[in-house]
Amino acid sequence: MILLVDAGNTRIKWGVHDGARWVVQGSVPSRQAWGLATAWSELRPIAAWVSSVAGADTDTSLRDMFGKLGITTRWLHASGSACGVINGYDQPERLGSDRWAALLAAWHLKHAPCVVATAGTALTVDALSARGEFLGGLIVPGLAMMKAALGENTAGVTQRDGRWQDFPTTTGDAVHSGVLAAMAGAVRHMMSVLEKREGVMPALVISGGDAVVLRASMAGLGEIVDNLVLEGLLLLARESIG
Repeated sequence: MILLVDAGNTRIKWGVHDGARWVVQGSVPSRQAWGLATAWSELRPIAAWVSSVAGADTDTSLRDMFGKLGITTRWLHASGSACGVINGYDQPERLGSDRWAALLAAWHLKHAPCVVATAGTALTVDALSARGEFLGGLIVPGLAMMKAALGENTAGVTQRDGRWQDFPTTTGDAVHSGVLAAMAGAVRHMMSVLEKREGVMPALVISGGDAVVLRASMAGLGEIVDNLVLEGLLLLARESIG
């Protein structure tokens, strides 16, 4: 069995795959990485593939656990190409491992022009061509980050619960709807420029903790795929095994 780990800024998502199916999937806050040792020791994976953008402290905790459990580990770094995708970043190795894994998974699903929107702590909006080329992408603050910035830097705008409204009439709804409209605008912009380049309307794959609310603000446009990074890690593990 293979352990796949997606360590993000806010949460660590993980899953164990037996070669035919996902045996189990789960998540914990990134600051509680140490709590995964018990679950992983009981599952006894033979190897792990890890994508991490969580920072040095979380990576240290994970490395310590893998060492104590005797799990052989591969840490993902973006490359020039993998799993049929060509990395068009100016410095391919500087692309975030989470974005790279998500792109691989999206290409595997669509094999067509595609925008990959991952709505987590930040929103990343990446473009794939009809040839499987990663053309580039956008990074903007995510839902909670934008709300926090407004609350901290704007007099009279406090962080309140809000709902998506076409015509918001409360401050909470105005903030919530405004932030989602900004995120949706980034996605729609990328879809528009990719459509012009490719000559067809691209597919849209959405993932991340705020995928549901983002898609709802776009009138249901796109397909939500849970744990897209884990799916990409699984593809890489399979390609490595041959």
